[in-house]
Amino acid sequence: MKNIILIVLMIFCLYAFSQKTTDSLELWTMFTIGNLVNSKAHEFAGQGLPIEIIHKTGDVFWETYDEDAEFKSEIEYIKAHNDSVWTALEKQGFKFPEERYNENFQIERTNLELALKLFHESPLIKTYHENRRRNRFPYADVKKLAAGVYEIAVGSFDVENPENTYKDEFLGKIDIKTRQTTIQKL
Repeated sequence: MKNIILIVLMIFCLYAFSQKTTDSLELWTMFTIGNLVNSKAHEFAGQGLPIEIIHKTGDVFWETYDEDAEFKSEIEYIKAHNDSVWTALEKQGFKFPEERYNENFQIERTNLELALKLFHESPLIKTYHENRRRNRFPYADVKKLAAGVYEIAVGSFDVENPENTYKDEFLGKIDIKTRQTTIQKL
């Protein structure tokens, strides 16, 4: 009897763990390495949709001249995949998800460019870039706090020894509507 219970339990566990469950769809993007604006604009544009942004490809794309290939390029492959995501979202009740996403992406991209411009115009940041030790590589991250309000964190690490040398440098809050910029040195 114990053996039967053990076998049934094992079959149930194998079945349960073999099921792929996800509560989001993957939206594949094309990006350029180091392009903070585009990657964050995609992330922010996807908020409110049950999607996960996956940066699939970037600076180099594959193409094939095989006449029998289903897709002739990586761009076609990504577009076909994303078309299925838009269709799934429409079936879930989202109205015009692709159009809304693309519109939000363009808005976020424009807003992020302005937020970063305002951040870099700060005398504190200008001085930092002029005096930054050249062996320190800057790293930035952006969070969206509210519509038109962003938090920008800047840090750096040693180029020659990047492991465990990260240092927080600045934290800024930028409101693009009022053009108010608050930056603190950390």
